[in-house]
Amino acid sequence: MSEQKLQRRLAALISADVFGYSRLMADDELDTVRSLTACRKRVTEVVEQNGGRLVDFVGDNMLAEFPNTLDAVNCAGQIHQGLFELNANLSEHRHIYFRIGIHIGDIMSDGERIYGDGVNIAARLQALSEPRGVCISDVVYQQVHNKLHYRYLDLGEQSLKNIPDPVRVFRIIETEEAHHRPDSSTTFTKRPSLPLPAKPSLAVLPFVNLSGSYEPDHFTDGLTLDIMTALVQIPGLLLISDVSMFSYRSNPTSIKEIGRQLGVSHVLDGGVRRTADRVRISARLTETANSRQVWAQRFDRKLDDLFVIQDEITHEIVTAMDVALVSGDPARTVRNALKDPAAIESYYRGWGALFSSAPEEIQLAQQMFEETIHLEPESSIGYALAALAYLQHASQSTDKDALYLFDRATELAEQALQLKDVTGLADLVLANIYLRNKEHEKALAAAERTVLARPSCDAAFTAKAEVLNYLGRPAEAVGLAQFAMRLAPVYPAYYPAVLSAAYYGCSRFEEALDAAEISFEADSNNLDALLLIVAANVALGRLETAKEAARKVPILKPDFTIETFAVNHPYKDQLHLKEIISRLKQAGL
Repeated sequence: MSEQKLQRRLAALISADVFGYSRLMADDELDTVRSLTACRKRVTEVVEQNGGRLVDFVGDNMLAEFPNTLDAVNCAGQIHQGLFELNANLSEHRHIYFRIGIHIGDIMSDGERIYGDGVNIAARLQALSEPRGVCISDVVYQQVHNKLHYRYLDLGEQSLKNIPDPVRVFRIIETEEAHHRPDSSTTFTKRPSLPLPAKPSLAVLPFVNLSGSYEPDHFTDGLTLDIMTALVQIPGLLLISDVSMFSYRSNPTSIKEIGRQLGVSHVLDGGVRRTADRVRISARLTETANSRQVWAQRFDRKLDDLFVIQDEITHEIVTAMDVALVSGDPARTVRNALKDPAAIESYYRGWGALFSSAPEEIQLAQQMFEETIHLEPESSIGYALAALAYLQHASQSTDKDALYLFDRATELAEQALQLKDVTGLADLVLANIYLRNKEHEKALAAAERTVLARPSCDAAFTAKAEVLNYLGRPAEAVGLAQFAMRLAPVYPAYYPAVLSAAYYGCSRFEEALDAAEISFEADSNNLDALLLIVAANVALGRLETAKEAARKVPILKPDFTIETFAVNHPYKDQLHLKEIISRLKQAGL
């Protein structure tokens, strides 16, 4: 690197490392990496909120720079507070604690990395710190001691490794109260417990990327989702949804606590380490009641063996959990397995991107699955996932764009079925599209096929419940919608809206109102939930409350009309539709 490319500036520097990192990794590598992934997310947020920049976070070491010294010291305290919150759901021997050093110094930067004695001094101060402690240099002390409400212990001049002159060091004390002060703003509130179901039950934590980065990547996420796709097809197993499980990525939680919150008997987790053409997967199955590991294995194979590994993991899990299987269940997805390493790569990256709701990620998923189809046109799974990606994109698009996207999703789903798709995903896509087109019987048939193929899939049961609502069979929809929410304890906001519609169709208006309010509270852009709130209040004789809710409709959707509502809601029972419209009109819509 040439001298001309380096910029010099003065900066406040935070250097931190994880106390007992080697012990934590030796004790449980997967849990440690998972916790550090969440830790990095939290630290990045705190650093940015305080006007700093996270320069590096590799292994157990973190480095950040700040233009303002006060911001750096405040950030250090908030980092400790954030770790306290992350540790709340972990057993004590798995807690992560930082040691932090802060210094002001002249640095050189190439735009990303920073260099200089200032960085080295901050790192040496970190080594003098205690767990959950902060050590600062004299120059930092001079700027903050009369401005922040801390006490400081003077450690005197210290000889620091590879630093020619001694540095006077101060330890910040009396920060323990801040570390342990309850924070009402934390999002990690204790979830209510769920009872164990009668049949074996499983939650799959997102596999962690062990390839040298704590950042989740599409390939690893795609692998997790595909393992869940295999498991969701097993009738004798209750599997918690992917949406619920990925919510734990930024909230490391003990196995026992996950079992309590989700009502499951077992948890599967694992890690993925990749090289150019090989993949190493470690996986383990743990009982939630006693945290006893009942199965663990490492797989070190070529990339084109991934589907075989997946099949082996599925088989080992159902054997260890003593799940009653229908003949051939463990191998259902392997019959259409990909063999081309490039196709496998694009497939898993597409899976990982598809899980995001960001429009650019959905479009990336489409590209990846189209590439999968191009490389292996005889395998059904590329078509099924591509269809799902186009459907998701269509739901986010304008009417003009949506027409093409819906048509492409239909085409791909039908091709997947021609190629004997066994995942149930193609039928899931078609159930949604047929319902949109008011082809009610075809929608119901597709929904029933996807429930049969995916007996533990929350999206499948929600789709069938929604079809039944529009068919005028809400009594059947209630149980299906409730079961979908049992499979997804951390559920999308529209799930309770589907349940609300089922209650409403059964004239259970109080329950309909409660479910709609839950949905609208979770997503204030959910127009269907808001309209159900309006209609249910009218049905209950609460006209003024209904009118108050109705006034929010044009704010949420300025072009709303009763006519567009009738067109966009494919009720087969026109009398039911007229009844809803009548109540919406009574509220002023």
